[in-house]
Amino acid sequence: MPAESPNPEINVSDLLLYANCPRKVYFVNRGFELFPEMNGQRLERMILKELSLTYPEILRKCSLNADNLRKELETSLAQTCRDLPLLFPRELADATKEILEVGEAQARTKIPEIAANLLRALEEYGKEPMLAAFNPVKTEPFLSSEKLNLKGVPSKLVCFEGAQVPSILKPGSCPEQGVWTSDRIHAAALVMLLEAQNGKEVPFAFVEYVSFGLLRRVVVRSSDRREVLKISREVEKIKAGLMPERKEEKFCKECNFLEHCASDSSLMSKFF
Repeated sequence: MPAESPNPEINVSDLLLYANCPRKVYFVNRGFELFPEMNGQRLERMILKELSLTYPEILRKCSLNADNLRKELETSLAQTCRDLPLLFPRELADATKEILEVGEAQARTKIPEIAANLLRALEEYGKEPMLAAFNPVKTEPFLSSEKLNLKGVPSKLVCFEGAQVPSILKPGSCPEQGVWTSDRIHAAALVMLLEAQNGKEVPFAFVEYVSFGLLRRVVVRSSDRREVLKISREVEKIKAGLMPERKEEKFCKECNFLEHCASDSSLMSKFF
């Protein structure tokens, strides 16, 4: 008998796409670009993610003063903008001067709120715990598990309260309490991967909302793990060729795949 073909390899990013829209998994898996072009908003998010990696250095040398903290953040943001083309040459190859200026200006408007939230957390929890929560022991480590048929790259690993835990940098909006459902799935998947790799229980993960300077702890529940396994199996089917059912959502009009998604018949003739 011929050997069974292996299941398609799943990336944690596939799970996040599925949580957003199952059809996005289908399109990306078939070579469509998720981000076809650079714009000011995307650049702003890149800047704020890179800026957040400088928090430990800023917190070590900065006194608990709102003005000092804001100035240090503004200085670090300016340096981040200068470094960005060196860090992401392919992504920024076609970025115009206008896009670069818009992205930097939009990121700079977030500095006062980031400074205020960081200062509030420092006053509530203290400098050393905040440094431990922000300071990476590894940045973008590759994690994988054959058993889970899953791989992924957390933004960083930090050592907090004696445990190594994943931390995820999220540049989008932030809920008033806790984390978004998709971010909980993201955290659960990375916790499961880290447990599989190290053979130790991972008690929680961090989600850092970088546009606000807010850090949220996520305790992963059995229901979160169950959802990761469920979505992984659905993604396997899509990668094997299943076209998910189309659902009309409020964000559909802004989707890069709208033209292709709207006509099932053209898609089926193109791919099958």
